[in-house]
Amino acid sequence: MEHDLSALAQQIRLAYAEHLMRCTDLPPAEMEDFLSLDGDLDQARRWLAIGYAKRRYDPDHVRGLLVYLFSNYYPSPIDDPAKGELLKQAIARKRVKLSELTIEKISGTRLEWAEVFQLVGKEFNPTRVKERIIEIYEELKGADHERTAQR
Repeated sequence: MEHDLSALAQQIRLAYAEHLMRCTDLPPAEMEDFLSLDGDLDQARRWLAIGYAKRRYDPDHVRGLLVYLFSNYYPSPIDDPAKGELLKQAIARKRVKLSELTIEKISGTRLEWAEVFQLVGKEFNPTRVKERIIEIYEELKGADHERTAQR
């Protein structure tokens, strides 16, 4: 049962990531219980931090960071080198929009930052976006610690 719960929580986190990337506006607070379904509060906080960052700062910057991370660090279920080339061509020809991308479409495509910037429609500082997400993560971690201490 625990394994099933863990797998379900992982699927929920990926679904939430896709919602964040595609710019649907699920409030992070509404997702908190689902994201921590398996009791892994650290993983839940990471995704919540991204959700809150998307609301506090430029959402396109956060979405662009997610696209880059999934394209470079999330494995594609099928090893298809043409997949990345086709996506890169579509980006160069402006035939694909950020809102149309899914994790399945971008995983393993190894996009460069220039291609992500083109998708987003502007350049941004990815390091600053990551720093902001980490700050929010630390805030959430501190808030959880305070709640636990008050009990």
